[in-house]
Amino acid sequence: MTHDRFMPALLPGILELTRRARYFSFYAFLLAEYRARRFPADTGSLSAFLKRREWELGLAVLRCPDGCGSSPVGARRLGSLAQRLGPFPRGESVESALGGYGLYYRSPMIDLGLVARSGTLLGETPIPIDVLHDSDRARRLADTFRDAVRHTAYYKSAMLLASDLPADVIDEYAAAACLCRLPELPDELAAVHDALFGTDPPGGPATTAGNSATSPGAITGSADDAVEADGGVIQRRRSVGHFLTLVDARPAVAGSEHAYRDAMWEPVTGRNDGHARVAGQWAALIAKDVWQEAICSVWSEFCRQGLARGHAEGRGLTWEEAREVAAGLVTGLPRLDASAPVTGLAAQLSGQSAPAGAAPSVPTLSALSMDELRQYTAEADTAASGLVVLLELDRRAQARSGAGWQQASRLAGAWQPSLASVLAALHAHLESSPSAGETLWWLVSRFVMPVHERIAYSKLPEFTFRFRWEEGLLRFYDLGVGRFTLAAIRRQPLGSLTRDLGLWDDSSGTASLTARGQAFAQEALA
Repeated sequence: MTHDRFMPALLPGILELTRRARYFSFYAFLLAEYRARRFPADTGSLSAFLKRREWELGLAVLRCPDGCGSSPVGARRLGSLAQRLGPFPRGESVESALGGYGLYYRSPMIDLGLVARSGTLLGETPIPIDVLHDSDRARRLADTFRDAVRHTAYYKSAMLLASDLPADVIDEYAAAACLCRLPELPDELAAVHDALFGTDPPGGPATTAGNSATSPGAITGSADDAVEADGGVIQRRRSVGHFLTLVDARPAVAGSEHAYRDAMWEPVTGRNDGHARVAGQWAALIAKDVWQEAICSVWSEFCRQGLARGHAEGRGLTWEEAREVAAGLVTGLPRLDASAPVTGLAAQLSGQSAPAGAAPSVPTLSALSMDELRQYTAEADTAASGLVVLLELDRRAQARSGAGWQQASRLAGAWQPSLASVLAALHAHLESSPSAGETLWWLVSRFVMPVHERIAYSKLPEFTFRFRWEEGLLRFYDLGVGRFTLAAIRRQPLGSLTRDLGLWDDSSGTASLTARGQAFAQEALA
């Protein structure tokens, strides 16, 4: 779909699994230590160093004296080891190269201008491994974490030994290094905050090292657009500020995906044009996911019914037979009349009087929230539900406007068109007053068949076709038909990172912004 372009544009520098703020200072510390100790400048050695230190931090986090319940990198491999009496064996966090740093934090730290990736030119020579930038923001990250742990026996002597780690060494380290400790360390907290939301002087690393402003999908335009040539910091600030305003208005947003999606869709009274712009961008993301669920319902039922028809015929289907299958996808929930005009369905959904011939069984969807609308077709998993949800989405989208909405709704992905182009094509299609059956065929022939074949051919030699044209017939394959899982839309990292940074807390049982959070939102959306 289009998440490959949406998320780097809406929240640059933050991945879905970039969830704990203190890992930024931890990895900065490790890279600084590795360089200061003049360890071998090759990726294999750096990878082993990082994964061993992640293992040890993981043990410490799982033995947090406060029992904070944090889940560190490598938690699965550590298993129940942390519950033992000790001493603890050395190990490595995960099997991937560069460990959790490589999987979850390397790309963000490069985008944030904190790390120079291996291969970056130093003069005319590419550097062989990732190194921490020689900038104030990067150095402060490393220095403040080191200051927090320098008194521990782990840092003084045990970190680089090969022998097992005594429990008291790990427990002392846990008290200083656990992920939950960040709010208690004002200097380190300020350094991490500045790493995420600060900038370097002109010409510094944030404007020269792999920043999101030049990545595919960056939302660009006027000089005041959210993503500028600043490493995406303005966009990141605004997105986080917008999230905080939603938490302030609806505390459930902090812990509920459903509440988060609904809040992101609902129009907000923006504090200014910048806030209105970023709110419109996130609303377009929510709408895009409703479209994905709707077309996924059409796809899944077309695959099921096409496979059944192919088995019955004992061969692939002709073009006309495939059309018949698609046009007949009206018997699921809700049951539609294949010959009824789609304009009638649209009228019913908008609460108007339906013209003669419109199917009477279309549910009233206008009362559903945006996420309930998405869930309706996901649970029904029928082409008919996909059609009516698309029509309802179009009705709601017509009420949206503004620069942010316009920009984000025009983002297309590698395989699917933008939401704006889908809705424009739907309007053009409806001008001919098509029936429900004709519209289902239009959806299948335009957004299902060609897209699936392009994706499946791109994966060869792995065979992932559910159907493909062979000798003029559409042949279906019984490889299982499941729904496509929606890509995550950053609720968890937004929630956990902002909580780690002390921008909100739920110590009272309900999420509420701290004074620090109120001030940040005010500044970010000023």
